[in-house]
Amino acid sequence: MKSPWLTSAGALLLAGLIHVLAVLGMPYVAPRSAWERLSALSNTNEMLILPAAVPEHQGLPLMAPDVRYAVCRYDISAGPVRLSTQLLDDFWMIAFYTPEGQNFYTISGGELKRDKIEFVISTQSEAIFEVGASILDDIDDLVVVAAPSHEGIVVIRAPLSGPSYDARTDEALQHSSCSRKLTGIDRPS
Repeated sequence: MKSPWLTSAGALLLAGLIHVLAVLGMPYVAPRSAWERLSALSNTNEMLILPAAVPEHQGLPLMAPDVRYAVCRYDISAGPVRLSTQLLDDFWMIAFYTPEGQNFYTISGGELKRDKIEFVISTQSEAIFEVGASILDDIDDLVVVAAPSHEGIVVIRAPLSGPSYDARTDEALQHSSCSRKLTGIDRPS
């Protein structure tokens, strides 16, 4: 006859394994991922400023009501994409995700120590010289982000500093861009 503690330990181990598999599998079986929600709202390589979150409606899951969001669904299969934005304070954050929701790059305004930033998103196999080395001379505040897949999402998170700063925050997000128009960058023929 088996001892009761061995049966209990086996049940706990099985429950833990099921829990881990459920958590890891959730992004793949979720009914409407962020990628699918944003596909219905915008085109690829286009910046979209999401409306303020309210309890009845959130553009993406878990949006904070005191933060404004701008998002870009990018596709770099035809070449790199350029993202340009302004960061008004240290708490602004830019995060890059795969379509499945895996975060592969995040940076905050405090880490950048500047208020205007340009990103070039390319695949991991492309080197910057393949994209166009002259861009390094043209832009001082350039960050090259190597994406693990051809498609993804960029989220700009802009916390509100109070009602008197709302217009300034919205204006900065309106001037953000995400496009294949890469001034100074052309794919070699």
